[in-house]
Amino acid sequence: MLRAARPSPHSALWCAAELSAVTKAAIPATTGNVLSLAHAAGMQSSFPLLQKNYKFSKVLFFGRIMGKAQDYLVAIGIEDSWLGQKKFFFCQDGVSWAQLPTPTAEEKANCAKLPSNQLLTGDPSFQIAVPSEPAADEEEEPEKVMIDEVLRLAVIVETIDSEAAMAPIGALSMGPTGAVLGNPAFTGIDKTTAMSASGYVFIHKTKPKDALASAAKKSLDFLVSCDELVPKGALCCGFDDASSVVTVRNLVWPGFLAYTMPGVAYWGYCYFGTGEKNADIAFML
Repeated sequence: MLRAARPSPHSALWCAAELSAVTKAAIPATTGNVLSLAHAAGMQSSFPLLQKNYKFSKVLFFGRIMGKAQDYLVAIGIEDSWLGQKKFFFCQDGVSWAQLPTPTAEEKANCAKLPSNQLLTGDPSFQIAVPSEPAADEEEEPEKVMIDEVLRLAVIVETIDSEAAMAPIGALSMGPTGAVLGNPAFTGIDKTTAMSASGYVFIHKTKPKDALASAAKKSLDFLVSCDELVPKGALCCGFDDASSVVTVRNLVWPGFLAYTMPGVAYWGYCYFGTGEKNADIAFML
């Protein structure tokens, strides 16, 4: 998996991030976002076991969420569709994976009350109190609601993936059953298209169904273009000469990076950051 060779132009890789992409092509060394050899080797051996034990069609690297004391490595388990329910896993050594909980609407709302700039500690069992409204006179103080850090991590990962996950236009196709998989006919996008936000779609943002559209159009044109949903200038495209890879940074989620190799069915995305959303994006553009 940690191969240095260029991917075959005949191999359509539909992925969050292949390990080889993270260590070699997808994230140029100039960004500083690389995996340690120990973590990469651990994931190389543990991903096949995770895939086998949970019967996933694919296990992929999502990224690294930084904490004060330790960081969290995160993986995605794909069952049969990109639009199906994904399972997320975390560990700190690249080997000992545990499944992240699925947050309820109430738990997400409680996490949203926490200060946005409060970093994770790196201790999954650490608890933090949810700020509560001050009690009125003669009223009892409300019972404190405590949030486990592992739940905060789950909310952060799920939110980033649902809001930022993207793919080159045409890389995914929808089958007759509604399952979204890699398009076997996808041969990549050209460099001009890859350097534009309009060359990508958000994986979790579907278009309204068009009853008059042909079956072929329905199978390919079903996701919303990235340039329709993010502020102009929030997606920054760049070309790395050393790897021949186009990278796309999302300024709404600093640390998010999508990538593709022009003319090759090779693409993915990953995240290296603290889990903070950029609340000042409107003032930056």
